[in-house]
Amino acid sequence: MRAIESAAIRVHIVGIALDSDVTEKHLLEELRRRDYRVQPSDLRLALDDIVRKGILVQHDTMRGCRNRRTYEATPAGRMAWAEECRALSKLTHEVFGTHLPPLPPEVGLDDSQAWLSTAGPDIEDLRADVDDQ
Repeated sequence: MRAIESAAIRVHIVGIALDSDVTEKHLLEELRRRDYRVQPSDLRLALDDIVRKGILVQHDTMRGCRNRRTYEATPAGRMAWAEECRALSKLTHEVFGTHLPPLPPEVGLDDSQAWLSTAGPDIEDLRADVDDQ
């Protein structure tokens, strides 16, 4: 089960970094707020791996005498995040029998795997709303 939690943490890290540059401190606070027990050293290892894979980009800037490190999602990271969210939704559906939600409109991706979803007929209304934007 540790592998599932580790994957969920990585998805959260990328999701948090979608909107803006984030610091390690902010990531730790957000993960702990979501009840994940993450040590700074574990977060650093995860971040190094995620950056190495090109999902996040690391920015180092000097702030006074201190180096400030922030992370931002790359376009490939946005795509990977959407794919991981879809896979987690599918897993949830298979395990718990819940309906797959459509991808959120702010992701900006076509939901080409809609056939996987068993959401009700109102899914077309949701797509129409996205198309109108």
